[in-house]
Amino acid sequence: MPIITLTTDFGTKDHFVGAVKGAIYSELQDVKIVDITHQISPFSINEAAYILKNAYQNYPEGTIHIIGVDSEISIENKPIAIQLEKQFFICCDNGILSMITNEINPEKLVEITIPESNEAKLPILDIFIKVACHIARGGMLEVIGKKIEDVKKLYEIQPLVNTELNQIVGTVVYIDNFGNVISNISQNIFNNIGKGRDFEIIARNYNFTKVYTKYNEIVDFKIPANKRQDDGKRLAIFNSANYLEISLYRSNLNTVGGASSLLGLKYRDNITVRFK
Repeated sequence: MPIITLTTDFGTKDHFVGAVKGAIYSELQDVKIVDITHQISPFSINEAAYILKNAYQNYPEGTIHIIGVDSEISIENKPIAIQLEKQFFICCDNGILSMITNEINPEKLVEITIPESNEAKLPILDIFIKVACHIARGGMLEVIGKKIEDVKKLYEIQPLVNTELNQIVGTVVYIDNFGNVISNISQNIFNNIGKGRDFEIIARNYNFTKVYTKYNEIVDFKIPANKRQDDGKRLAIFNSANYLEISLYRSNLNTVGGASSLLGLKYRDNITVRFK
């Protein structure tokens, strides 16, 4: 049974998600639909790119990913479909796939042909679903569009590296459910530029000179549990997706708050790494 995933900024209050699922089942009943998320911030390409990059790798070959974020079609935002690592992605060419394609070259890449009679008021319903079901039936990408050479690059997804100043300037691309602040600085870039040197991470008015690999590394387990005061300690960490993250240990947005609120870090704020 083919798998079709949905990643959108539709939320769950309105009818859109239900309508999309109904349209898929009307087109192809023998399919499994998986919601990656519908809580992307409206039109946030960076946020969608980060979530998709870290979700798709867990799906089996042949999975089809529909991405409904900033998906209104225009001359500058054309619908595309790509095959990458034996999976398929359908979205608008707005840079949303560049976080993935910067590291892995697509096997196939087409611009979807739209019939002149199709106004595509909601592209995910009018176009993306038909393409997804075509692929799920074993159809070829070449049938639904013309071959193109590359996807649009979203350069703000990539950090700025200045080798003369020995620094990386990244930005906040995502704030998770715990209030953790995730940058676009990958562990690979950090290691390649740093080459084991000492460093300083600057996030607004806060500095970090160590990066942890687990949240509880900040805890001194030699101290009895009833005497520890570790909750709320700030730390830098390479998270499970291998990106540099600024966190508070055991943060809770409903009580003590998270790094985003307590450290004043917001989406698109700079995070700078300076090597010595």
